[in-house]
Amino acid sequence: MLRTLQESLDSLRARQGRFVIMGSVASYLSAAGGSPYSMSKYAVRALAEALHGELRPAGVGCTLISPGFVDSDIRRVDNRGGLHADAKDPIPAWLRMKTDKAARVMVSGILRGRKEVIVTTHAKIIVFMARHMPRLTRWILLRAYRGARPEPQA
Repeated sequence: MLRTLQESLDSLRARQGRFVIMGSVASYLSAAGGSPYSMSKYAVRALAEALHGELRPAGVGCTLISPGFVDSDIRRVDNRGGLHADAKDPIPAWLRMKTDKAARVMVSGILRGRKEVIVTTHAKIIVFMARHMPRLTRWILLRAYRGARPEPQA
């Protein structure tokens, strides 16, 4: 991400463009079993927040994309990049946003100069709760994962 920024910064400055960063709703809460992913997405959100101020004097904008569950292969690809095409998506279809709709939401927010685009209704609810009711959100997460004692991932 930093290399992409470094390589594109001159062009962004020349055109007063917008740097877009793909984050996740996971940057607002850490669910049991997902600590490496959440940790990386917290870092992405921190970078986007810093870049808002750092790039503004140069006329460059920054948009953080924070999707919830979107139809994709992300949950069927292992840590080595191997696609498991026969693997069933553990997220129910009714909770996943179609890819083309998610893309339209993202592009619309980028073109409108939004600092953050939260994609999917459930993501908006999660972000709202994490921002305004953090203790309740943690309590709900702990209750949801009671009994499921995942091993910490190194």
